[in-house]
Amino acid sequence: MGFDAPLVLIVDSAYTGELHARRGVAERLGYGYETLPLPNGDAEAYARLLEHRYNHACRDGEPKPVILLSGTGEDTIGPIADIKGVFRGRLLNVYLASILSNEFDLRLQEYDVVASPQLSGANVVTTVGVAHRMTGRLLDHAFHQYRDLFAGLARPLVGLLVGGNTRYCFGFHEDHARCLGRRVASIVASLRGSLVVTNSRRTPKEALTALLGEVAGLDCRFFDWQQTGPDFYPALLAHGDVLVATGDSVSMCSEASYTGKPLLVDMNDCATEIYHRDIIGKLIAYGAAKPLSDTFQSWTYTPPDPTGAVVAAIHERLAER
Repeated sequence: MGFDAPLVLIVDSAYTGELHARRGVAERLGYGYETLPLPNGDAEAYARLLEHRYNHACRDGEPKPVILLSGTGEDTIGPIADIKGVFRGRLLNVYLASILSNEFDLRLQEYDVVASPQLSGANVVTTVGVAHRMTGRLLDHAFHQYRDLFAGLARPLVGLLVGGNTRYCFGFHEDHARCLGRRVASIVASLRGSLVVTNSRRTPKEALTALLGEVAGLDCRFFDWQQTGPDFYPALLAHGDVLVATGDSVSMCSEASYTGKPLLVDMNDCATEIYHRDIIGKLIAYGAAKPLSDTFQSWTYTPPDPTGAVVAAIHERLAER
């Protein structure tokens, strides 16, 4: 492919975690990137769009290698695999998988790199967790931006990251939230520390109210995701001494484990899908997380870096070409 800086394209997604995975890899590659719309079923029109982007990037007359980042969330495996011919052998097609069903799609074999915590194979980078946007620089920036807000809180500080219901699992109800709240309250009380809670767009209001009721007697602060800036979440990861996450988001758990902080994950069957439990189970087997219980004992581990593993694989493939 030569030594020209590649054109990096990412396929858009309606799902935050999937889009952040693609942006995270693109940002770590360091070449800049452009965002493509999702394929709309018109293969010819999509090919013309890609040709236009490519020709514009190569307007100085020098052809460029192309790195295309897509992945799970929407069913784009076939349509994206079909566009290899547009770039005349200069395409490195990268598929970032968060959750895959048990049925392996044979068309994934057509991709140059498949990143997945569930798969292994010749073109597969088997990751611990999933790719994300967290970096040391982002965490450090957020830490300093919110230093005053966290300064007066008792230590150790427990950060509770609350997800909610997913497309296929609706068990994050009030009873479950109360149980979660009691477990977290037990840990915070035993540590004689403080608690900071933040929710997500998927957190049911009634369940959140029930959870906050269980931790009301603690030194606790709640920050609604709709009323905080985009850097509050990484700031909580950076300031927290112990992190607790609900297991309905492999992205959230992967981001939390990147900090190297002790991570406790609520793995209750009623509020997590089997695929979430499988992927987070690998984080636990690695040593980056433990299942949430009523007690806590600290431990250390080397933070996994799934994004870094994908970027290294892409550079290796570029060098081979």
